[in-house]
Parts: sequence; structure tokens; C-alpha cells
Amino acid sequence: MKITDKRFLATFSLLILAWALVYQDALMGMEAIWSRSDTFAHGYFILPISLWLLWQDKENLLKSNVQASWLPLPLLVISLFVGLFAYAADINVLSQLSAVTSLIFLLWLLVGNKLAWHYKFPLAYLLFAVPMGENLIPWLQDVTAWFTVFFLKLNGIPVYVDGLYIQIPTGMFEVAVACSGIRYLIASAAVGALYGHLTYQKIHKQIIFFIFALCLPILANGIRAYGIVAIAYYSDMEYATGADHLIYGWLFFGLVIMLMFWIGGFFADKEKSSALTQPSEVKSNNNTKAIFGYLYKVSVVFPLFLLAFYLLQSIPIISAASMDNDETLVSSWGISFSGALDKTKISDNDGVELFHAVYGNKQTKGEMISWENVTHDHDKWTVVSVEELSIADKPVMLVHLRSVNGQPRSYLYQYKVGDFYTVNENKAKLMQAWNSLTRQSDISEVRAVSFAGQIDVSVAEDKLTMAFIQANFSEFSREYLLKATVSYAR
Repeated sequence: MKITDKRFLATFSLLILAWALVYQDALMGMEAIWSRSDTFAHGYFILPISLWLLWQDKENLLKSNVQASWLPLPLLVISLFVGLFAYAADINVLSQLSAVTSLIFLLWLLVGNKLAWHYKFPLAYLLFAVPMGENLIPWLQDVTAWFTVFFLKLNGIPVYVDGLYIQIPTGMFEVAVACSGIRYLIASAAVGALYGHLTYQKIHKQIIFFIFALCLPILANGIRAYGIVAIAYYSDMEYATGADHLIYGWLFFGLVIMLMFWIGGFFADKEKSSALTQPSEVKSNNNTKAIFGYLYKVSVVFPLFLLAFYLLQSIPIISAASMDNDETLVSSWGISFSGALDKTKISDNDGVELFHAVYGNKQTKGEMISWENVTHDHDKWTVVSVEELSIADKPVMLVHLRSVNGQPRSYLYQYKVGDFYTVNENKAKLMQAWNSLTRQSDISEVRAVSFAGQIDVSVAEDKLTMAFIQANFSEFSREYLLKATVSYAR
């Protein structure tokens, strides 16, 4: 069947529409990140670039024959399942990655193995639309700090480093998130991959240049950070200490990109001949049997998308009036869980503090397992020891702390997801998703008790264990469920 055949175009349009319907939340989430984050603003250009790459070969593309393939079908099923689970678990980046990979596998299934392989780069380039990579920021901060200190010592500038803080005689610098170079790295990767594809014919050259495009901005960012500190040192902190160092950073990055292109140009291949861009010929099968065979293969995808959409719609999303009035409960040890449906904090005369928070497994706003939710204030307390215990055959985590003033404090905490108890955040997140998918329970809880002033950890452990048993957290949950006006967004 020709790629210009009306039957293929109709099938293609329907399946793309079904894909967009299944992943509508993920797609809108990606666009929202592109619009608010300079790091991922390039996402707007990825699809147009992929389409432009296809259009550059339009003479071959429009003459091509499509032949549906079974090979990507298992991969599409796995991608849909991952997207379903990521949606239930509120793991946005995984849901967005699933959306893009599902699109790639769907297109592969529709056009066939040979055509998909011929246009492998435009398809794979779509992965750059996914806003991911921020988990590299801590590592990039460490690398940038190391390069900065290395070059400062090489230059003979006195320097003392404490983690991400760099002290020189004229002042102190912090390698902040904005200084990690994540923006340069992601932008360089996207641009470098495109340049390598357009400049080189051989796969090994493209791979080498892509690795070069990843390494160069990391090194360049270290040099940039060193330059900022050196300028501040020699100017007695007059220059490169305010917004000007950000402007200097982007100008420097522009020069680095130009340098990358200049170096890459020395190894450029000759212009591709038309013969090399010709996809492998597929015998034209316009007879009725071949067309029905093609439609039979692609028709299997419709039930998959229909099932995925049904399961997505069946996942309950809880909204409650209390979420809009998220009160701040101040605790002595800094436990903080925002966006909860209900929170309780109680202190008794013996100095024992109790904390309890209730969450929906999936809410219209907020979630139990989140980077902003912490079991103690990490800026004010240092962890002395951590030990997992068991109370009533259920796991609890015992944490001993010391304040900056040397004051001791200990606390126990536990996550309850339906009938499952854990102290592991990843397990709690997975069980929330599983309970939502299987409709076992829609409610999760955080339970904690704390006690201060006891240096003897064994005494603190006994006191907290008794307090945890007597806390009767189940009663708090029952009271909430009786009084709450919980409604479902769908």
C-alpha cells in the first residue's frame, strides 16, 4: 500500500488521534513544562524538526510503500502499560516518556520495519521532546565545583571548598542549580545530535560526535564557573557576581556551540547522494488481499488504545475541600507534608508529638511521596542513626537526630497504603499506583511520633514504640473518612 493511499492516511489519522486521546494529560504536561522552563523550551522545536527531516526526503517518502510490522507491537504494549502505571503513580516524566515511545512504536508498526529503519533518526529525535534530565543536576553541580577548584588551584588562587561552597580570599561562591550547566548540556545534546545526523553518514561518526556534544558543555561549564570566580577575584568582587554572570554564561555557551560546529566540520562527510537516501524497495501490493492483511495488523492497535483509555479513566482522582485550605502545622522537628486531605498534630504532657496525614493515592493537587515532603527539617537537624523496626509485625523507621545546638531528638514514621505498610518511599509510591489500578484502596497515610531530649537512644526507642502503639492512628483515619467530604474528580 502506498503511503499516499487514502486508506493508509485515514488509518494513520485515527490511530494518532487515539494515541493523543490516551496521552492527553502527558502531552499537556509536557507543553506546560516547555512554556515555563527555559531548560526545556527547545521541546517546542523537536516535532517540527523531525517533520522537516522527513520533508527533506519527501521524494522518496511519497513514493514509499508501507507494510505493517508485528515487531513493535510488544514494545507498544509495554510502553502503554508503563504509561498507565506512571499515570496512576503520578510519575510525570515517565508518563511523558511513555507517550513519546508509544508514538515511535506506533509509527514503526504503521510503516513497517524497512521504512522505520530508514527514518530512524527523525523518529528517535522525538525523545528530546521529553523534559527529562533534571536528576543529573546534583552530579553536574559536583562536577562543576571540581573543575572550578581545579582551575583555581592551577591558576594559583587560594581556595577552600566545602561541598558546593567555594571560598576565595575576596568572597564565597555557591555552585547553585542554575550553575550546574543542565541547560547547556540538554541544549547541546539536542543540537549535537541533529548536527551529527546532518553532517555525517556513518553511524560511528554520529555517535562519537554526540558523545563529544555531551562532554564539551560539561567541561565548558566548569571553565565558565572558574572564569566567573576568577573575574570576581581579580576585580575584588566588582564584576561577575550578579546577573551579569548569567549573561556571560549564555554568551560563553554560544561560543562553545560555535566551537563544537567548527571542530565537527573538519570531519564532515561528503554530501549524501540520492542513491543513499533511497529506502529499500518494497514490492507494491495494491491487491485486496494485501490491503486487508495490512488493515488486519493495524486494527489490533485500536483495542489496545481503547483498553488503555478505559483503564486511565477508571483511575480515581480525589479532590477534597480541605486541599484548597492546606493549613501549616508547625512541628518541633520539621516534618512537613503539604497538599494533604487531612492533617493532625498532637503534643502530650510528656513531650511526645504525634503527626498524621491522609492523602488520596491520586489527587487533583498534591501527593504523599514528593520531593517537597520531608520527615524532618534537613537544614536544622543532622541524622545520627537510622534503624528499621517492627511494631505489631509492621515496619517502622526509627531516626535519631541532633540539632545544630547538639540537642537530641528521635522519631518513628511509617507509610500506610491501603492495607500495605512500608517505610520505603518507592514501595509506597508503587503500592499507591497498584491500589489505584486494582481499586483496592484510594487512601494513603503518613504516621509519625517524635520525642526530644533523650540522649540514650534505647530509652528513646522504648518511649517512641510505646507512643506509636498508643497513638491509635487507625482511629484518626476512621474519623477522617467519616467527616470528610471527599469527592472524585472523575
